[in-house]
Formats: sequence, structure tokens, C-alpha cells
Amino acid sequence: MKNSTIFVAGAHGGTGRRIVRELVQAGYKVHGLVRSEEQAAAIEELGAVPFIGDLNGVFSEGMKGVDAVICAVGAGASGNPEEVDHLGTVRLIEQSMLDGIERFILISSLGTLAPHKMPSLLKPYLMAKRRAERVLEESKLNHTIIRPGGLTNDPPTGRVTAAVGFSGSGRISRDDVAKAAVLALALPQTERCEFELVEGETPLEEALQSLRTAAK
Repeated sequence: MKNSTIFVAGAHGGTGRRIVRELVQAGYKVHGLVRSEEQAAAIEELGAVPFIGDLNGVFSEGMKGVDAVICAVGAGASGNPEEVDHLGTVRLIEQSMLDGIERFILISSLGTLAPHKMPSLLKPYLMAKRRAERVLEESKLNHTIIRPGGLTNDPPTGRVTAAVGFSGSGRISRDDVAKAAVLALALPQTERCEFELVEGETPLEEALQSLRTAAK
């Protein structure tokens, strides 16, 4: 998908900014959804074309003519997970289908499949993310769901554990998550696939290439 145009929702977030940077460095054209002029200027500096909007309002202008969507939105500690992680993401999925954008990558979270095992503070966020995951799974979109462990701002290690049905715990650098999202665009092994992602011992691209084999 090189030379394609990618729409990034949550483009100014901690992980979203890194995804934008990785995409630009990899040669993609990037449309980034942000909420303010200040955020727009920040991602424009990274080489993206900003579009100001909100998944709970107007946001579709930047999706015209794009080849894939990466959703990196998150309510955060002060946000409403139902509005952002569930309903906002579902609106993005629905708009992708309306616009005929077939490729959709969702950055979700470790623990969405078993929120009852996670700290109570996280449960509303995980349950909201899982509701959005279900909509994406049931859609006809060619989707990838990445469920990273606890996100850190540490430098990337480039070595991960990527597994379908991983039941453990772990952390991972936002930079490695961003690299995984961008790699997924070009790796057929990640298509119609959902997997957990934490720090590990396997080189990132090798780990992603092994997903389809491991799932069989």
C-alpha cells in the first residue's frame, strides 16, 4: 500500500502522533483527524494533512479518497469511554463502509476479551473498546485489531510478543505499537486478524508475519 493515503483518527494522541510520523517516514500520504488548530499545526509539522473534527460530530471530510483507516482514539482518564472508544469508533467504522474504504486498523487494548480480570478502573474503557471491536469484527471491512499492553513512552525495542489469544500481561512502547500499525498495512498476515502485542524477544516484523501461521 505504499504511496497510498491513510486516514488517522486520534492523530494528535500519544500513539496517534507516532503513527503519523511512521507513516510519513514510510512514504504514505497522511490525513490526520485532530480537534483544534493547535493540534493541526503540530501534525502538519510531521508531514500530515490535518482535518479538524470529532468522531462524535463532523469528521468525514478527511476520509475522501483515502485507502485505509487507522483508528488510534482513546478517551483517556478525563474522557467518556462510551462516547469515544465505543460510539466514536463505531461511527468511524460506519463512515469507512459508506466511503468504500476497505482496510481498517484499530488500536484497541489488552484486556478487552476479559475485562473482569483487569483493574476496576479500566473496566469501563475495556468494555467500551470491546463493543467497538465486535462491530468491526462483524463488518465486511478488511480489519486488523491490535491489542497492546500497557503503553509506555520508552524508546522502541523492536522486539515483541504478538499472539492471538494471549492471556498474559505486559507493557510496550508506543513507538513499537505505531510501527506495528504501519507494518500491518503491508502484511497480509495481519488481515482479518486480531492479536495482542507486548514487549518480547521476536523482531517486530517477524512476529507479525508469524501471526497467520500461529493462528492456524
